[in-house]
Amino acid sequence: MKYQGEVKLDADKSTIWNILSNLDMVSSCFPGIKSVTKEGDTYKVVGTAGIGFIKGEYKATVTFKDMIPMEGMTILAKGTGLNSNVDIMAKVKIEDSKIAYDAEVRVAGVLASVGARLMDPAVNKLISDLFDCLKQRVEKK
Repeated sequence: MKYQGEVKLDADKSTIWNILSNLDMVSSCFPGIKSVTKEGDTYKVVGTAGIGFIKGEYKATVTFKDMIPMEGMTILAKGTGLNSNVDIMAKVKIEDSKIAYDAEVRVAGVLASVGARLMDPAVNKLISDLFDCLKQRVEKK
């Protein structure tokens, strides 16, 4: 599944980058995050999620690649939980007054069996909540 979009912000590139490159600021915007620990160049994440009637805990490994200060980054995440596997590759581009994203999500297991009917609304809500939180943090600075 592919997800694309952009968020308009009342901030310059520098302010946006300072928030997006701060793992504590970003991770606290994700609903259900229980813990984030750094292990070398990767981050181990534990959280809870629910899509439709499927709810539970997940574990994920997140890596930031191609980080170009005040320009953007690629985020790679691999997770397991809810009797499923999820692989995410998201490219984030930063401009003055805007964050744009282009993500591909691959799902296998129980979550794949519920299909786009339940997945799309849940993922779109998560993306919306994440960017609403980031927008509030960026515009407070």
